[in-house]
Amino acid sequence: MTLDQKILAQRLFVMLRAQELGNVAEACRQAGISRTVFYRMRRRYVRYGADGLRPRPPRRARPTQQAPEATEQAVLAYALLWPTHGPAQIADQLTRPGGPLTRLSASGAYAILRRHGLSTRWERLCRSEVHAAGTIGLLTERTRATLNEARGHRAAHVYAERPGDLVCLDTFYVGNLKGVGKVWQYTACDAASSFGVAWLARELSSDKAKKFLRRYVMPIYRQGGHTVRAVLTDGGSEFKGTFDAACRTFNIEHRRTRPRHAWTNGFVERLQGTILSELWRCSFRRTYYTGVAPMQRDLDSYLKRYNFHRSHSGYRLKGRTPAEVFYARPCHETVNTNRE
Repeated sequence: MTLDQKILAQRLFVMLRAQELGNVAEACRQAGISRTVFYRMRRRYVRYGADGLRPRPPRRARPTQQAPEATEQAVLAYALLWPTHGPAQIADQLTRPGGPLTRLSASGAYAILRRHGLSTRWERLCRSEVHAAGTIGLLTERTRATLNEARGHRAAHVYAERPGDLVCLDTFYVGNLKGVGKVWQYTACDAASSFGVAWLARELSSDKAKKFLRRYVMPIYRQGGHTVRAVLTDGGSEFKGTFDAACRTFNIEHRRTRPRHAWTNGFVERLQGTILSELWRCSFRRTYYTGVAPMQRDLDSYLKRYNFHRSHSGYRLKGRTPAEVFYARPCHETVNTNRE
């Protein structure tokens, strides 16, 4: 029996089962489908009989039609000349009597713009700016920053050449766990090496953030022969007050991300997502925790693997592990384990 025949037999069984029970909801529950799906199948069954329940053949994707080279060049030239004009206006102007094109739709113009990264007005204005910079030397600060970022330079507040230049900090609410209670994760990620440090606590406060920095982050950097020069955080209350004062005491520059710009602190955000995906989502399905201490042990064990054995393919590490960059010598997998 083919797959299509099995599906047809199953759908016929659902129709007959609903008629036998006189209860559509119960038949759907037994079959594991929704009533919306059932009534959709029944309409086809009533209209076409058993053939209406056969699986429909997959739709074939339409072949993409590439615009002629002359059309693309005309659209791109017009977009650079009039960057604030949208696809509809571009199509109207290029197909006017005496214009360079005889046929062009707004959707066709948009497809060309999108293919070349010019689908938005802002993108067209930036491209026009860059084009002007190459011809007449005009270059605004905004475009210069865009070009520097495209060439591989990072903004000053997230740029780091060596471990300790910038440590990205953030907090993560692990959850309100049965048998444990509310648990927060304090996470640090070095911007130059991706070396990660994490600590679990039962509350979110500036005192805990200070403790994390003083007792768990700074000793590891001293052990690696580095100094924490700057930290980057968001505007959370846990990174104010006591934490701010601690940064001044330790002569650490405290930088903040702009409001609603979480991606600026992307190093530590990605690390927290990795820990959630590779550790907690797996551990919570295998282990029943009764306290923070066993959770911390599992977290330390995972971070040892993350820092010393898990290679990274990003532009900073290029296949190396974070410890290879952080220690810059054969590592002995000795990390600070001074936990309370």
